[in-house]
Amino acid sequence: MKTIALSIASSALVLSASLSALAAAPVQHHAPIVEGKSQPILLARMVVTATPLPN
Repeated sequence: MKTIALSIASSALVLSASLSALAAAPVQHHAPIVEGKSQPILLARMVVTATPLPN
């Protein structure tokens, strides 16, 4: 029972530490919007990760 309580307490501590790090992160500004011919274009930077496909 003591092990379960220590596990829950350590999990809560790690969760609160990670949430506080996210809260302290700087806020990103909105991406600019450019008027296109038929619809607006959102200019933003995207990060894409890819994995190789199996043969």
